[in-house]
Amino acid sequence: MKKTSTIIKPEDLDRVRLKAIHNDLFPVYDGILRSLHQRVLSVLRANGCFPTVKYRIKHFDAYFDKLVRISRQYRGSSAPVISDILGLRIICPFLEDLEMVERLVKDHFLVVEMERKGSRRALGEFGYESVHFLIKIDPVARKKELPFTANVCEVQLRTILQDAWAEVEHELIYKSDISLPNESIKRKLASLNATLTLSDLIFQEIRDYQKEIRERNRQRRRSLETKLADAPGIQEDLSVLQENDRQPAPSIDLGSVMGETNLEKALLAALTAHSSGHLENAVDIYTSILRLKIKDSVRSLVYNHRGMAYFGLSDYPQAIRDFSRSIAYNPENVRCYNNRALTFRVLKRYDRSLEDYDRSIALNPCLLDGFWGRAQTLYEMKLYTQALSDCEKALSIQNDFVPAQSLVKRLNKLIF
Repeated sequence: MKKTSTIIKPEDLDRVRLKAIHNDLFPVYDGILRSLHQRVLSVLRANGCFPTVKYRIKHFDAYFDKLVRISRQYRGSSAPVISDILGLRIICPFLEDLEMVERLVKDHFLVVEMERKGSRRALGEFGYESVHFLIKIDPVARKKELPFTANVCEVQLRTILQDAWAEVEHELIYKSDISLPNESIKRKLASLNATLTLSDLIFQEIRDYQKEIRERNRQRRRSLETKLADAPGIQEDLSVLQENDRQPAPSIDLGSVMGETNLEKALLAALTAHSSGHLENAVDIYTSILRLKIKDSVRSLVYNHRGMAYFGLSDYPQAIRDFSRSIAYNPENVRCYNNRALTFRVLKRYDRSLEDYDRSIALNPCLLDGFWGRAQTLYEMKLYTQALSDCEKALSIQNDFVPAQSLVKRLNKLIF
């Protein structure tokens, strides 16, 4: 805090008196902090953010020791107030989460001061990165406030690795009465801190890559949904996207990609071709990947993706073969059953379609896809009452699912 207290005099450091005040205020502090903790959790969760949030009240011994240090440092002059009697710590898995949490804290709480710890540290110095906020709280409702403290709560915002470093550093350096003995140990600590910082960056890079893959998967599934349109009836004559609607063909040197040990790069090349609508190109890359020595779980994934590409090319028999191979390598892959069931429905092999949807629902009854897919198959079989039941089950999982709502209206007219 930039505000300063009065000069700390020797008579102000009456340990017995201060401890009595601290003990008297502890229940009040506890209530304030618990309430603030719940408010912070509510704000974060309401915005889809689920970090770990810890809280603590500074113990009397820690408060008194800090007060003594301040009095010595500012002997005869105004000293800054102690601003961390109440503390919250928000610990996030990834670096990108910090920005979101920081924005939410600023938007929903009265932040009177903010500091980025470590931002001014010179290259080669060790220490943890952290964002510290001071949030204004209501004045303590007692006649006696704890001397030389402010009506704020300190909020620390860190990643998991930043927090781990801070805890270790606090024990080795801040709380220790033994100074670091030589430059060698200092360099080791600096190296360790740099390693943790780099690890945070690598974790974020991996997460960014996963997001990219998920987005490509979503684009591919949207393309498939567009191909099937919104109607519950599915025609066999499903044409491939028009050439002028496609994105330019990606320039992919298949031999170069597959010659590298980086399987992820090959998969990314296949997904790029797939999501761009260049399905023949995607099939070629998936086929080349399948020639490699890969884990069964990855092989199942690739067969499933290639099956979807064959489906997009209207090669339904080959799509079924690939979905079946995917299931053979991973019998728990719900998406493969749904994809094969959809293909059977396109071929009007309704009994086989229902078998696969039944298996999908048995594996995971919490997913909408199984019930919605089975409802469409039952609709085409003119089993309207059963189709309506599955639509209602799908809507119980996602009540705003518009296609199911539309089919329910159509079914109600047919049944009643």
